[in-house]
Amino acid sequence: MIIGGDKEELSAYLGRRFDSDNELGEPVRLDLNEPHMVTVCGKRGSGKSHTLGVMMEELMTLPTQVKSNLNGLVIDAMGIYWSLQVQTPDTDLLEDWDLSPSEYPVKVYYPAGLEEQYEEIQQYFHEGFELYPSELSVEDWLYLLDIDETQAQAGLLSQVIEEAEEDFGQYYSIMDLLDKVEASPESANIKDALHRRLEKAKNWGIFSSSGSKIEEIVEGGEFVVLDLSGAGALPWNVRTMLTGILVKKMYNKRSFDRSREEVKKIKGEHTEVNFPLVWLFLDEAHLFAPSGHSEPSTDPLVEWVRQGRRPGLSLVMATQQPGALDNRILSQCDTLIIHRLTAGQDSDAVGDKISELHDAQTISHYMQQIPKEPGYAYAMNDDAETIVPVKVRPRKSWHAGESAKLEEFLPET
Repeated sequence: MIIGGDKEELSAYLGRRFDSDNELGEPVRLDLNEPHMVTVCGKRGSGKSHTLGVMMEELMTLPTQVKSNLNGLVIDAMGIYWSLQVQTPDTDLLEDWDLSPSEYPVKVYYPAGLEEQYEEIQQYFHEGFELYPSELSVEDWLYLLDIDETQAQAGLLSQVIEEAEEDFGQYYSIMDLLDKVEASPESANIKDALHRRLEKAKNWGIFSSSGSKIEEIVEGGEFVVLDLSGAGALPWNVRTMLTGILVKKMYNKRSFDRSREEVKKIKGEHTEVNFPLVWLFLDEAHLFAPSGHSEPSTDPLVEWVRQGRRPGLSLVMATQQPGALDNRILSQCDTLIIHRLTAGQDSDAVGDKISELHDAQTISHYMQQIPKEPGYAYAMNDDAETIVPVKVRPRKSWHAGESAKLEEFLPET
């Protein structure tokens, strides 16, 4: 069975169907041929991050001629998906599924200014990334630096950014801004306050006058993990701002490239992909697009799920709080993978989506039926008028998303 499609070679092996006695049956696959907006939800420890990892593994096993036009990008705010590079040690479990351990060719980026923190683990964290400060508007900087637009610092910040753009174009650094602040005739207390905030931003290690271009990170045939955990140094508002910038740039690049491809198709000319189709993975999605208020990443993600299918943009997001996710995003998802949920706002949000199927039971019915062990889920797609019970297959690579346990530090016997 292929959920959402009909081409097995362009689908992901998600797991196997389970029955009322928890016996495993036919394989369950998810379509990767067409763009999809996928939400994976479930309470803590139910297997959401594991399921995302399985889908990442499957994306990297697609035929070579397909992968060359495709990029997989993980916005990794938790710092756990670098482990796709390492084989799982659970070989016995894989044998039960007739699978073998595997490691995957993943490129992991981290904030370039934090290279010292990553020094001991650079075997798995490969290259630093930076953005131009000019990628952010004055309003963006006010948000990041927690400055109200009515404060005197806001006026000074706007002034020094304008001066830096006049002197350096887009290629200025935070140090250039700091120099402009020092040279300003503004009062010392206002200058000192803004100076402290800009120094803090400089220490995040993500802004430089020699920033990375999106084309250098998002290339066809590559699978990229962008580690925004920043060794614990990046505040959440910085992570959501970076995500918003990247999502907006990818959407714009890919949308234009799709128009170019269609023109060539009309002319009967051979077309090549300049900017690849993208499968974007986002864990803890409710923090990037929450209900009730907007983050810098909210509107770019809403536009991605609403308009991304035509240019070939897909999104796979996981959340333990679907009720806290912006409903504009959840309503646009065509595929839903539901792990165990507790009653309340989160179950209600998923229940509303399930109710769109004419033969569906209530969400409480499914939660009563689902086994309590991690990895069991129900999958549904808008094109199929059914809900499929599935036991997600084991990971072939190392799963770094498990909770730390004291027993790990006991000597081996």
